[in-house]
Amino acid sequence: MNGPEKHLKRLDTLSDLRERERDRLEADLASRRVTQQRFQTNLARLEQLAQGGTSANSSAGGNLPLALSLNNANYKQAVLQLADRHRQDLALHEAQMAQAQQALQGAALDHLVMGKVRERQQALVGRLQAGRDQKTQDEMANQAWLRRLAASQ
Repeated sequence: MNGPEKHLKRLDTLSDLRERERDRLEADLASRRVTQQRFQTNLARLEQLAQGGTSANSSAGGNLPLALSLNNANYKQAVLQLADRHRQDLALHEAQMAQAQQALQGAALDHLVMGKVRERQQALVGRLQAGRDQKTQDEMANQAWLRRLAASQ
């Protein structure tokens, strides 16, 4: 195997590695999307829980005992604090998703560029092989011509 073929083999290996990296990043981003959906679902549930405390209080006509009212207020405050932390975590997660999306786009571009370089190298190897084949055919034709020339003398 000469230089251009070795170079093509290395390019094949690099292209495979870039493709695997792109696939890994795609899987990572898909996993992050699932986590984002889970965050959003949990946040919606927390908001429903926080609103549920006020509807229970208003349905009882506001005549709840003081201890129960304080417990309800503490519960609602705890749920709202948890929802705020959840929103912060979701915002952080979405920022990480944006970074993962950029990394995926970069990996996809790298894979595309590597594919183009590989195609050019493959074309070069093909032209070199065609030249070698033509040289071999020319040499065989020249030998056949020399044999006919020698046989006719």
